[in-house]
Amino acid sequence: MKKILKIIGKSIVAIFALLCVLIFVQSFVLDKILYPNNLYIERNEINDNKTLIGLSEEEVIDLLGEPKFKKEVGGLKHYTYNAGITVKKSIFVGEYQTRYYDLQITFDENSKVRGTNIQQIP
Repeated sequence: MKKILKIIGKSIVAIFALLCVLIFVQSFVLDKILYPNNLYIERNEINDNKTLIGLSEEEVIDLLGEPKFKKEVGGLKHYTYNAGITVKKSIFVGEYQTRYYDLQITFDENSKVRGTNIQQIP
């Protein structure tokens, strides 16, 4: 009987230790990793490589399609495009905490791309 109780006790300790390791990995490793979709990767590369700088409005629309939003502020045009999503993954609950992003494009007074940025949508 004592052998069985020892085995059960060791098993409980081992399960508890494994659970602690899983919680540590989730909290300090996996929780920091974002998994982007293909659209986010594509739009982020466009932003990082400054691919659109100097292009005209027409060239941007030919390349990316019609923007989600168009606005003019202080004489400068701004286009907004969907820039995809990222998600975090959990050992315990699968995917969680989806984050949505926009690609913002600003044109100069000559209707050429002046700058781009990716913004997380709140």
